[in-house]
Amino acid sequence: MFSEEAFQEALSTPRLAKPAPEYLKANRGVPVRAISEPELQQSTRDWFDMFDKKLTHLGNAHDTDLTWIMTWAKKYWWSFLVRDMSINDELYAKDLRYTDVTTFGRTIVGIDDFVTYNFAFFDAIPDWRYDPLPDQVYIDVQPDGTVRTVIRYIGSGHFSGPLRMYPYDETAPTIYGDGRFIQAPAVDRYHFNADGLMEEGETLYDFIDAVQRAGLMPRDDSKLIRSLFAASKLPVLARNAVRRIAG
Repeated sequence: MFSEEAFQEALSTPRLAKPAPEYLKANRGVPVRAISEPELQQSTRDWFDMFDKKLTHLGNAHDTDLTWIMTWAKKYWWSFLVRDMSINDELYAKDLRYTDVTTFGRTIVGIDDFVTYNFAFFDAIPDWRYDPLPDQVYIDVQPDGTVRTVIRYIGSGHFSGPLRMYPYDETAPTIYGDGRFIQAPAVDRYHFNADGLMEEGETLYDFIDAVQRAGLMPRDDSKLIRSLFAASKLPVLARNAVRRIAG
């Protein structure tokens, strides 16, 4: 069960199955240094410290008590880090709506489907951890007192299982990991209702960056990638030819 003590214990408990390498075994155009788990843990501690100061400042500026957001953030981070969904009714509206790159434009509706979507990543990356980046959180207080946030963070872990996309079951498009360590940034947007529950959210990340970091997509200077990108010209040529014939 969540408590401040449980939160602090989660902060100090290592989660990665093996230490992060010095550099990712990635296919980006430049070497990507991996952030070690001790650095990630310290980053998260710093984020919560800075977030607390920001909430105090904004609360004074708006003459509004925003301390509940800190409690929510601790519960949310703890819940996914330790894989405990027992406090979901304290975090999410029942009709929560959420989108992700892996939904292919669809919207996830409801707490159960939101949990299923998140556990698709944990099934693929059992030691997956999320760590917010210090001071990279943006808060918008609406005239009616409701709050919206945007948070940038790093996801890290060993990609050893199948990553299923929407609808996150056996029928879904799936990417398979080879066990390598991956690490990629993302941005989350959360909208809260008057009861302080997330009612809408979105996760955004650079899909090409992610699959190149995972070694699943070749470098931009590879013949395969250049050929695939060049193939996008074929439909254009075909449409132009049809227009010329029709004209």
